[in-house]
Amino acid sequence: MEGFFTFKRVLTAGILAAGLALSMGMGGCSNNKQAAADAEQESAELRQKNAQLEQSLRERDTTIAELQKQQIQQQQVQPAPSNELSSSGAPRNSRGSGDFGSDVGVDQTREGTRLTVSGDLLFNAGQATLKDSAKKTLDKVASELKSSRYSKYSVRVEGYTDTDPIRKSKWASNEALSEARARSVEKYLASKGVSSSRVSAVGRGAANPKSSKAASRRVEIYILDR
Repeated sequence: MEGFFTFKRVLTAGILAAGLALSMGMGGCSNNKQAAADAEQESAELRQKNAQLEQSLRERDTTIAELQKQQIQQQQVQPAPSNELSSSGAPRNSRGSGDFGSDVGVDQTREGTRLTVSGDLLFNAGQATLKDSAKKTLDKVASELKSSRYSKYSVRVEGYTDTDPIRKSKWASNEALSEARARSVEKYLASKGVSSSRVSAVGRGAANPKSSKAASRRVEIYILDR
C-alpha cells in the first residue's frame, strides 16, 4: 500500500512538473509574440519617420534650386535706368560711358547706349529751334559720337513731348513737334561732323511719359549696338 501511495505521489509530482513546464513554454511563446509585435511597431514608426525626413529633404532641395534660379535670373537682368534727375531735368548718368557732360543722362538698353537730354534745355516751349545754350551740350555729344569709342555705330534721335495737347503752336500735333525737334538735333550733330548717313530721327510725341511733364519733354539719342 505504501508503495502505491509512493507511486501516486511520484505521478502527481510528474504531472505538476509537466504542467509547470507547459505553462512556462506557453508563457515564453506569448512573450515572443509580444516582442515580435513590438519590433514590428517600432519598425513601422522608423519607416514613417524616414519617409517624413526624405520628404523634408526633397522640399529643401526644391527650395534651394528655385532660389538659385531666381539669383541667376536677377544677375542676367540689366540694371534699370536711374530715375534721379539732374538740374536740367535729365536722368543722371547711371553708368559711365564717355564724357557727355552733366546735362546728359546715360544708361544702357537692349538696343545700345541711350543719351537723354531735357527738352526744356534744348528748346523753348512749343519751339523746335535749338537754344544757343543747348549747343554746348550737343557739342560734347557730337564729339563723343565721332570718337573711336562710338564712330562705328549708327545713331537714332527720338523726340518726345508731354501729354498736353497742342494749342498755341504751328504744330498740328505733339508727334509733329517731337519729330521737328528730333530733326533739329539730327541736323546739328551733322553740322558738327557726325556723318548724316549714321543718324536718323523720329518723333514719338507723348509716348512713354515719365514721372513729370518736364521729364517727359526730352530728346533721346540712341547709339545702336548694330
